[in-house]
Amino acid sequence: MQTYILNKIISFGAVFLCVFLTLGYYGYGAQQWQVILLSIVIFGYGHFLLGYFYQLKSFLRKPKPWQYFLTFAVLTLFSIAFANAIAEYLSLAIALFVGFIYFLFHGLFNEQTLILRQTSIKVPLSFLYALLIFVLGVVLYSIPDQTFFFDRYLEFASVTNSQAQFIFQSQYTSLTNLAVVLWGSVLLSLLTLAYAWYKHGFLRLTFFLAGLIVSGMFLIVTYGSPAYIYAYVVVVGYHFMTWLLFYLVEMKKRGKKIFWNFMFHNVLILVPLIYVATLFMLPYPPDIAYFVFDYKYFVIMTYIHITTSFMNDEWMQALQAKTFAWFGSRP
Repeated sequence: MQTYILNKIISFGAVFLCVFLTLGYYGYGAQQWQVILLSIVIFGYGHFLLGYFYQLKSFLRKPKPWQYFLTFAVLTLFSIAFANAIAEYLSLAIALFVGFIYFLFHGLFNEQTLILRQTSIKVPLSFLYALLIFVLGVVLYSIPDQTFFFDRYLEFASVTNSQAQFIFQSQYTSLTNLAVVLWGSVLLSLLTLAYAWYKHGFLRLTFFLAGLIVSGMFLIVTYGSPAYIYAYVVVVGYHFMTWLLFYLVEMKKRGKKIFWNFMFHNVLILVPLIYVATLFMLPYPPDIAYFVFDYKYFVIMTYIHITTSFMNDEWMQALQAKTFAWFGSRP
């Protein structure tokens, strides 16, 4: 349990440190928001690419590895087509938002796995659903904000918060409806939490999550909704950091050689990305910087990562086996 708690403290601490350091250096404005997005992309690509590498490597240890590679390829192509369709026929903002919700559910299942692996306790998903409902309500409430309006090249529109709210109300829905959604998410999350406690127990966890939800809502009522960019980086950045820390500990347990290989792979990915990020912040960035940090590609990679990660679950492996068995039995 101590390892899990320490992981949470460091993960959230790193994300809030990123926010406060960039705020102190750049002030609240487009440059700070860009640096936050650059940080998300850097650690996101590290998370994705290392995930692909170790996942594909694990297929070689499976019976009939070609089935796993073929499934991975099909899921990748499906993810690319699906993300592109949303971005092209609706908008990149919608693709980002749908991907964000997709990411929240991915993070929820991953968190259950993380708790199990670090504490040997299987927390029922209903507790995590309660937290997810509240987080989703907060994120939705934070969207009518100037930090939501950026393009694929991380350029933010020159709009004030009032203008952003007007655009959102004219194109999507009223702020009153979002307030109703927020309060509804609080009520539904607390009801879900009460049901989870009634069904499974875990009294201390119930009180902790209830306190988190109530205190979070108190802060919103007192100080207003967080900037969208901050809500976004807390959720996404936390996920990247918590799994990076988990595997640092896990690889160290497996021996020095495995640990240093893991460190080398991280450096191999992160250092070039950090260098290109410094080019992106130049007055006239080279084309390579726009290509690497094109947020449309990052969104597509997010869809691929989430969809292919289902291959680690038993239900997907069972579906894969049934599918190939069905094709093999056809005349």
